[in-house]
Amino acid sequence: MKEIKRNHYKDTIIYSIDRILKNLKSELRRRFDSQNNDITIEQFVVLDTISCFKDIYQQQLSEIIMKDKSNTNRILKVLEQKKLIERISGRVNNRVVYFIKVTTLGEEIVKKNMPKMKKYITEIFTNISDNEIELLHVLSDKFETDLSRATYEK
Repeated sequence: MKEIKRNHYKDTIIYSIDRILKNLKSELRRRFDSQNNDITIEQFVVLDTISCFKDIYQQQLSEIIMKDKSNTNRILKVLEQKKLIERISGRVNNRVVYFIKVTTLGEEIVKKNMPKMKKYITEIFTNISDNEIELLHVLSDKFETDLSRATYEK
């Protein structure tokens, strides 16, 4: 992109992406919550993310789910109370950290809810082809690369 050709913030790709994400999260929350699940959509996202990693601790999790440490901690406390996760102390670079593991019950919750999430996403994006979704992933990677480079060059 050589030059921004739009005159107003609301006409930029940043605004478009932000609007899409807010609307998507709202719709997923609405659909997920309407199913009377044992957990919230935020708790599901955290459980699913933890289940993807063997040794993950809170700071890493916060970065991946893009939530601050206090929000992440609040969600983790609820999941721990529900016995869906457990924290195991360990060390990283001579610092004590708590690795987070999904319990068997937590794994069951993820397996139970993942088909619902896939269904919701498929229903929401009926006008977008698989090729367009793949292109979106490619573009997302390019945005991330450019943003990382711009941040690094500061």
